[in-house]
Amino acid sequence: MEDPVQDGVASPATSGTGKSKLETLPKEDLIKFAKKQMMLIQKAKARCAELEKEIEEFKTKPVAGGTGDIIKALTERLDALLLEKAESEQQCLYLKKENIKMKQEVEDSITKMEDVHKEFEQSQGNYVKEIENLKNELMAVHSKHSEDKASLQKELEEATKKQLELSEQLKFQGNCEDNVKKLQEIQNIKPVFEEQILYLQKQLSTATNEKEQEITHLQEVIEANSQRYQKDINCLQEEILQLKVAHQEEVKDLMCQIEASAKEREAEVSNLNQLKENLVRQCEASVKNIQEKYECELENLENVPDANHENQMCPMLLQEEAFVEQVVNEKIKHLENTLKELESQHSILKDEVTYMNNLKLKLELDAQHIKDEFFHEREDLEFKINELLLAKEEQSCVIEKLKSELEDSNKQFCCIVEQHNKEVQRLKEQHQKEISELTETFLSGSEKEKLTLMFEIQGLKEQCENLQQEKQEAILNYESLREIMEILQTELGESAGKISQEFESMKQQQASDVNELQQKLRTAFNEKDALLETVNRLQRENEKLSQQELVPELENTIKSLQEKNEVCLVSLSQRDTMLQELEAKISSLTEEKNDFISKIKTSHEEMDNLHKKCEREERLIVELRGKVEQTSHCNSELEQKVNELRGELEETLKEKDQNNQKLEKLMVQLKTVSEDQEALSSEVKSLYEENNRLSSEKNQLNRDLEVLLSQKEDVMLKEHISELEKKLQVTITERDNLSTLFENEQVQKLFVKTQLYGFLKQMESKVSEEDEEQDVVNILQAVGESLAKINEEKHNLIFQYDERVAELEKKIKCLQEENAVQHEELQSLLRDHEQEKVLLRKELEETLSHKEALQSDLLEMKNANEKTRLENQNLLSQVEEASQNLHSKNKTQNEKEQSFVRELENLRLSQEQKEAELQDVRAELLLLKDSLEKSPVENDQPSLVKELEEKIGYLEKESKEKEEKINKIKLVAVKAKKELDSSKREAQTLREELESVRSEKDQLSTSMRDLIQGAESYKNLLLEYDKQSEQLDVEKERANNFEHHIEELTRQLRNSTFQCEKLNSDNEDLLARIETLQSNAKLLEVQILEVQKAKAVADKELEAEKLQKEQKIKEHASSVNELEELQLQLQKEKKQLQKTMQELELVRKDAQQTTLMNMEIADYERLMKELNQKLANKNSKIEDLEQEIKIQKQKQETLQEEMASLQSSVQQSEEKNTKIKQLLVKTKKELADSKQAETDHLILQASLKGELEASQQQVEVYKIQLADITSEKHKVHEQLKTSADQHQRTLSAYQQKVTALQEECHAAKAEQATIASEFENYKVRVHNVLKQQKNKSVSQTETEGAKQEREHLEMLIDQLKIKLQDTQNNLQINVSELQMLQSEHDTLLERHNKMLQETVSKEAELREKLCSIQSENMMLKSEHAQTVSQLTSQNEVLRSSFRDQVRHLQEEHRKTMETLQQQLSKVEAQLFQLKSEPTTRSPASSHQPLKNLRERRSTDLPLPDMYTITREEGEGMETTDTESVSSSGTHTQSLEQLLNSPETKLDPPLWHAEFTKEELVQKLSSTTKSADHLNVLLRETEATNAILMEQIKLLKSEIRRLERNQEREKSVANLEYLKNVLLQFIFLKPGSEKERLLPVIDTMLQLSPEEKGKLAVIAQGEEENASRSSGWASYLHSWSGLR
Repeated sequence: MEDPVQDGVASPATSGTGKSKLETLPKEDLIKFAKKQMMLIQKAKARCAELEKEIEEFKTKPVAGGTGDIIKALTERLDALLLEKAESEQQCLYLKKENIKMKQEVEDSITKMEDVHKEFEQSQGNYVKEIENLKNELMAVHSKHSEDKASLQKELEEATKKQLELSEQLKFQGNCEDNVKKLQEIQNIKPVFEEQILYLQKQLSTATNEKEQEITHLQEVIEANSQRYQKDINCLQEEILQLKVAHQEEVKDLMCQIEASAKEREAEVSNLNQLKENLVRQCEASVKNIQEKYECELENLENVPDANHENQMCPMLLQEEAFVEQVVNEKIKHLENTLKELESQHSILKDEVTYMNNLKLKLELDAQHIKDEFFHEREDLEFKINELLLAKEEQSCVIEKLKSELEDSNKQFCCIVEQHNKEVQRLKEQHQKEISELTETFLSGSEKEKLTLMFEIQGLKEQCENLQQEKQEAILNYESLREIMEILQTELGESAGKISQEFESMKQQQASDVNELQQKLRTAFNEKDALLETVNRLQRENEKLSQQELVPELENTIKSLQEKNEVCLVSLSQRDTMLQELEAKISSLTEEKNDFISKIKTSHEEMDNLHKKCEREERLIVELRGKVEQTSHCNSELEQKVNELRGELEETLKEKDQNNQKLEKLMVQLKTVSEDQEALSSEVKSLYEENNRLSSEKNQLNRDLEVLLSQKEDVMLKEHISELEKKLQVTITERDNLSTLFENEQVQKLFVKTQLYGFLKQMESKVSEEDEEQDVVNILQAVGESLAKINEEKHNLIFQYDERVAELEKKIKCLQEENAVQHEELQSLLRDHEQEKVLLRKELEETLSHKEALQSDLLEMKNANEKTRLENQNLLSQVEEASQNLHSKNKTQNEKEQSFVRELENLRLSQEQKEAELQDVRAELLLLKDSLEKSPVENDQPSLVKELEEKIGYLEKESKEKEEKINKIKLVAVKAKKELDSSKREAQTLREELESVRSEKDQLSTSMRDLIQGAESYKNLLLEYDKQSEQLDVEKERANNFEHHIEELTRQLRNSTFQCEKLNSDNEDLLARIETLQSNAKLLEVQILEVQKAKAVADKELEAEKLQKEQKIKEHASSVNELEELQLQLQKEKKQLQKTMQELELVRKDAQQTTLMNMEIADYERLMKELNQKLANKNSKIEDLEQEIKIQKQKQETLQEEMASLQSSVQQSEEKNTKIKQLLVKTKKELADSKQAETDHLILQASLKGELEASQQQVEVYKIQLADITSEKHKVHEQLKTSADQHQRTLSAYQQKVTALQEECHAAKAEQATIASEFENYKVRVHNVLKQQKNKSVSQTETEGAKQEREHLEMLIDQLKIKLQDTQNNLQINVSELQMLQSEHDTLLERHNKMLQETVSKEAELREKLCSIQSENMMLKSEHAQTVSQLTSQNEVLRSSFRDQVRHLQEEHRKTMETLQQQLSKVEAQLFQLKSEPTTRSPASSHQPLKNLRERRSTDLPLPDMYTITREEGEGMETTDTESVSSSGTHTQSLEQLLNSPETKLDPPLWHAEFTKEELVQKLSSTTKSADHLNVLLRETEATNAILMEQIKLLKSEIRRLERNQEREKSVANLEYLKNVLLQFIFLKPGSEKERLLPVIDTMLQLSPEEKGKLAVIAQGEEENASRSSGWASYLHSWSGLR
């Protein structure tokens, strides 16, 4: 009865171990385990049935004879059991010792296992790190490989460029075959690119449509937001306007009030002034009146001599004066009060005005602040919207283009690779051919070499530019690679974290498995000990039982237990073998570990080297990051600039066309100018001829004059002089016209020159001052050079675009290769994931089906349980009713028996009374007989006889009545017997029912056990299901992680494909541009040919002009000679004039009316002056021409120097090319080495993976073995439990039987004693009866019937007693069973309570853990929120600072632009003024503007330099940083100044500027200086803090000293007490008493801690010194002198 319940309760108690054990078992093992348990339960049931049968046999055995034998046998059994118990305890102790040893061995093995696991984990971690490092190395190698590839590709591109240049040169020579081939190749390639272009155009159209939709949506959102904000702004503006209007109205009102008050005040002041004047006038008038009165009165007084009258008048005058003065003072006071009131009102109004002005300012500031905030918010929103748009565009582009591009890229890759290889081979062949041809062509002549040198110089410049661009592209590639590296690092970190988590979980599982193994081993050893004890005990019992041969069935149990023990021993031996195998594996693992350690050491060395390399690369990365950031900033600007430049290119092309047209016009104008110059030169010649003619005419006139003088014909002379004057005037007018024409031509020349210079400036050719002073030839040369430069630039652009196209194609190929590799990897990963998903789904379906089956089983079990519960309840109710009926029947039977016993006792008493009466009667009869015999009287006999007969009759009646009663009683007894039999039968039926109920109960209990076990197995299965679900969750998490990984890879793919698309689009754009550029190039070639033709024409013209120049120089020399001749002629003419003057004077003397001659002389003098001026002008021209010749010579020298420098640069470039080739060879070698290293690393990785898989398989094998061991251990443990429970039950049953038998023995003894006493009584009675029989034999016949009746009644009584004993035994058995059930119930309740307590405690612990975890989570969330807020605030601060800087830069840029525009406008105004100056000036005035112009140009030329300077400052300068640097250099501000310094608010930025390296360096320097400044301040503050701390300590000590003094003054009041204490302290010996006085002295004198310590030392130290001195004094006691 106890076994199933105990098992059912014990199982949850050991759930901690059982759960994990059952969870580890598979499904089949669980089923086997359940079957074994069922078999064991059936065996236990059979054993219980056998024991019950034995008990029934014992009950059925007769009690009378064999009680003593049974008791002896039981006592012998008890003794044997006790001996066996002692022996089993000894065996237990021995086995415990062995168990402890085994446990120690197991613990050692576990520690070894743990060490091995730790080493394995370390090795695994090291290998993971190595793998990560190897991955990093691989990435670095890949990057190097890509860089090398890029460099090789660049070299190839350079080679192709050179080949293209050579092919172009060959094209000019007439090699058309190459062109045809190239065209065929281009036509072959063209359809592929056209397909790509069409596909990309479709994609672009779709993308653009989506973008337009998104943009429209965002624009609508922006418009809605802007409308809302505009509404808010309008509302605010309206409010501000209303406030302004109200404020203005208030201000107007106040101003009106102030003006009114001012007017009132002025009126009052004027009134006061008037009143004052009136008062003054009145006073003066009154004074005058008084004086007049006084004078009158004086006169009257004089007239009247009486003194009394005078005395009366004086006080009257005085009173009048006092009254007038009072009136005046009162008026003045009143006016002063009114003035004060007005002043106070005026001050109040002023305060109100100031307050209103302040309010106005505040409102304006608020409005500005609101505007700024709105602007900032708007900018932020725009920025966010732009970011969102970009993100959306990227996502949409990536999502749409990934799939299509992957397929296209995979298809195109193979064909592109083949085409590339073919092209490379073909280009190599062409290169060799062209080199051979070039070697032949280069030997042709020096002119071609010069041209080639020029082209090479240009090519080198282009290469430099290309190299710079390639450098930028390499930096961009590096950025992309770095991003990929970072992504891979993050992924590796995540994978490493996952691996570490899995490894930790494996560790935990291994640790838990090891702990479970330890526990299982311990339990196994415990079970082994218990089994050995039980085996020994059972063996001894078996021996004793074999000796006694009482219980043969125990032998079977012993055999079964022996078999179980053998099984256990076999399992233990298996475990020992397993342990040996584990040790062997551990040794093998240690060997592997040593190998791993050796490998790890080598790998660590490699890792150190790699770490060093990584550190170097990281430094490079850190350096490059800054560059990358700069380049990333620059890229956005460059893209914008590229777009602008495209437009500008188109504009420049248009302008070039216009310029070409202008050039043609200018050439036409130059031709016309040259023709004009020729005409002018012819005119000059004609003028010279006219001059000569005039001079000849003059000579003739002189001759005529002489003739006329000689003839003295005055009239003729006058007429001739008038004619000459007319001619002179005509010649003067003609000369004036010629000079004006010459000036106009010069102005036109200057205009043409300015136009040419402007054109050259537009073409960005630098023109120096000397160039400006050159002739038209040099200008045309500069134009030709600029055109050549334009052509070169076009060629450069074409080459650059070709190079970019090639680079982009190569990049696309690389990306396609990488994409293909990544695609393959992702596909493999996806396949693995799909397989894992399929497996997981299958497992899920299996688990779900299993779960459904279990649920159906559970439902069936629940239904069966409910049915059994209901049946149990019914049975229990029936049992209770039966027990109640039994109790009632027993009670009724007991009552009946008691009543029967009472009646029997009454009958016995009545029988005894009657017997006594009979004896008395007999005695009386005997006496009567004796008396009759003796008595002689015969008369009385009949009376006596009658009396006796009556008595006898009466007695007979009574005896009959008694017999009837006895018969009735017999009938009643028979009825009672029948009733007893029926009750016995009922009792037997009830017992049978009880037994059946018990059997049913046992069956129910077994079924309950089965149910409980099933529930436990179901629980275990549920736990397993939970575990599997957890594993599923873990696997799902893994799958999710893999999916995330895949998503990240897809993102990378998308990014790469997006980049590819961008590159393709760029490629297409570049192709389109190339086509446009090719068309432009063709046009430009046509233009160049035209320009070359024009150049040839211009060269011819220049040669003609040079010839003309030489002719002019010759003419100049001839003119100089002519001038000398003219001077000689002039001297001659002067002499002649002198002569003529003398003659004229003579003539004047002769004739007074010769005024006309004087006029002619004045005219001649003017002509002479003009000729002198012309001569001076020509001299200045000659000087200018000489200066120009010098400048040309200097230019020739500079050109020669440039040629030399270019030759040296060509040599340097050739040397560089050789170096680059050497580097290429080295890089190829390094690439081969790196590839070998890669292969080695891959092999190592594969081997490591294989080893890892093998180790994982071993771990799984170990787990399976552990699961088997745990299952076996479980079985043994449960078997032991069942056997122990059975033994306990048998012991308890036997003890109960012993107690019952002892009670029966006691009862039997008591009955024996009662029977013996009754027997003795009976003997006495029998003796008495025999005596009476001897005396009377007549009464024998009468007593025989009574004896028979008596014997019959005694038999009945004995039967009743036996029945009573049976019922009592049954009652005792029931009571014992009740006790057993109650004990079982109590144990179950205790276990239940314990379980509840444990669950409550566990729940509390879990809740506490939950609370702690929640609090930690909240803390982490709060910390995260704080960090996020801090970062956002920092970001906002940085953003605001950058915006402020950008605004500042924008303002500076705007200011510089404004200043430059102003300067330009001034220059243009000056130019316009110079142009608009009147042309009708004299030759002297015409040369002055030219000089001024030159001077102005020489002064205005540095303006572009200033512009560039200002621009450079504007681009890279930050005024705040420079100011901070300068300030930090001059004066270090304090921290308070820095904190209190106001923040400069700047206008919102109009454009976003990116920071250059110089700006970042400046910022770094400023930050370092500020940090140094802060460090200095901190040191100073620390020093001041230290000083202050010392001062604080001193002050504290002083304060404490003063406090002590104050408290001392209080305590010093009681001086006698202090004196007594001090005397005691002085005179007392050192010890505890002296120490007791220390606190008193301390409180009285308020000692410091140091003084207190000293006193304490004195109180303790004196005792020690005394003890030491006393020790020496004991030695010196005998010398009294010493004492």
